[in-house]
Amino acid sequence: MKTYLYRLRFVVTVIAATVLPILITGIVLQKAAEQALLEEKKQKLTAITEQMDFALTQTYAEMLVEMGGAEASRDEQIRMLSSKLEPLTNRIAAAHPGIGVGYYAAELDAIVTYGPGTESLHVGKSISADHPGREVMETREPAVVIGEQVRGNIMNAMIPIIRDNQMIGYVWANELMSNIDVQLAGMRQSITIILGIGCVVAAIVSGLLVHRLEVILAEIKSGLKRLSYDLSFRMKRLDGEPGEITGAINKLAKDLQESRSHTETMMDSMENGVIALDQEGHLTAWNESATRLLGLPAEAKGRQYAQVFTDSPLLLEMIASALQEAKTNHDTEWWHPHPERGLLCLNITTSIWRGPLDEVLGVIIMIEDRTEWKQLESRLAQAERLAVIGEWATSIAHEVRNPLTSIKAFTQIIEEDLPSEHDSREYTGIIMEEVERLNRFADELLLFSRPSEETHVAVNLDRVIRHSLKLTERTAANKEVSIKLDTGSELPQVMASPELLKQVFLNILLNALQAVPNGGAVHLKTERQADHVRIHISNEGSAIAKENLDMVFEPFFTTKSSGTGLGLAISQRIVQAYGGHIYVENTSEGVRFTVELPVRKEGE
Repeated sequence: MKTYLYRLRFVVTVIAATVLPILITGIVLQKAAEQALLEEKKQKLTAITEQMDFALTQTYAEMLVEMGGAEASRDEQIRMLSSKLEPLTNRIAAAHPGIGVGYYAAELDAIVTYGPGTESLHVGKSISADHPGREVMETREPAVVIGEQVRGNIMNAMIPIIRDNQMIGYVWANELMSNIDVQLAGMRQSITIILGIGCVVAAIVSGLLVHRLEVILAEIKSGLKRLSYDLSFRMKRLDGEPGEITGAINKLAKDLQESRSHTETMMDSMENGVIALDQEGHLTAWNESATRLLGLPAEAKGRQYAQVFTDSPLLLEMIASALQEAKTNHDTEWWHPHPERGLLCLNITTSIWRGPLDEVLGVIIMIEDRTEWKQLESRLAQAERLAVIGEWATSIAHEVRNPLTSIKAFTQIIEEDLPSEHDSREYTGIIMEEVERLNRFADELLLFSRPSEETHVAVNLDRVIRHSLKLTERTAANKEVSIKLDTGSELPQVMASPELLKQVFLNILLNALQAVPNGGAVHLKTERQADHVRIHISNEGSAIAKENLDMVFEPFFTTKSSGTGLGLAISQRIVQAYGGHIYVENTSEGVRFTVELPVRKEGE
């Protein structure tokens, strides 16, 4: 409604600005034309009177003497003068239709002739005391007067008749104002029609111009609105000055696009995520890293931060502090659940976004992905812990092996001295079995502490994996478990010990077969990622308790009723010795172990 009223006011203003000058000019011209017409009438009547004055070659007395009426009565003298002058006044009146002319005799104080003949009834009459003719005779000055006189409402031009410096009367020429008013009315009507046509044309032209201007402005407005979210859009070139405007806008948009493209390229090249919010907390821009880390949709632009980060109370609190209290945060750790990558460890920094004049424009959020760093930190801590345990395990293994050797030797001596049917042979057998079990445990401890003592050679992973699967076929068959292998493309070689890798895969496969229910399945899939190869071993069944996920690779940790808890710890130590790592995670179907090993480089 407001826009409509503004447009209506604008149209009315434009039309008024074009029509009013025409009306004012027309009125002024009409007044000037009326004055010009009246002036022209005055000049015409004055010219006729001068013509009549020039045509009167004799005085009234000379004409009466000539006609023998010097001693006649006043009425007779008026009749004689009228008969003498009537042809002249009629001729002049006939030459100027609508004009009345005549002579007045001061001595007789009467109109002596009046042309045209239709006005002869005024002959012999005296003018009134206030008639302007008396002032003309008295002042001897010509005059043009408009008003009620002998003939009615007329414009009357009068000049005195002076002969031999004697005032003998005056001559006049007049025209009825009704006739002049008819001419004025016609002129006014013509001017009014012209003014009306001019105003209509001006209104139409101004309306068309306003409409054209509105079309141009609407197009420019639409273009600017489009440019507000799409800088690649270009407005079409218009004719004339509007074309210069659209050209300037297009150039500005191009420069802005190049500048923004340059800025966006720099932002998108950053590994850290960047998010910009305005003073009201609306998201205005972010880079690719922010999209990758937080999964921001394109429609989030322009929305309130509270509507976008609904599941992130810590981030909401940090943004609110920055917007409301200008309080910034540095290196705040935030664990964010990513829909694809799982739980991410993000380092958040907020700062105030200021303009060139130090005005506050909003808030900038910097997001650094510390997940891998956290994992590396965890691996380093685990490796240091395992190294300490390894040294401890080496000492234990050496300390245990010596007495075990003695125990085994003395037990064999005792057993040899006992009769074959002696009851004590059962106990010596148990002692020998337990000694062997402790020896195997010592071997595991030594393998855990020194997994890298094996030679590093180029290993064909596909052959090692298939050999490991062959060794688990009987166990899988006994539980009616199917093992599905997906090796994809040809696997690259790695630098390791094939026997130790085989032990790693056997440990994980046997754990998977023990965890999967009868009739279930175990999936083994391989994939190449950059300079690493990954082997995923997944099994159906129950998930590992969340609190135990970080403990499965700890030495002596086990949830089984039997076992030393060194299998996965040894596997991790072996893989780490070759520059790799083992990950474990729960999936929707069960548990997945991932063995990651670096690919053999050319020349190794």
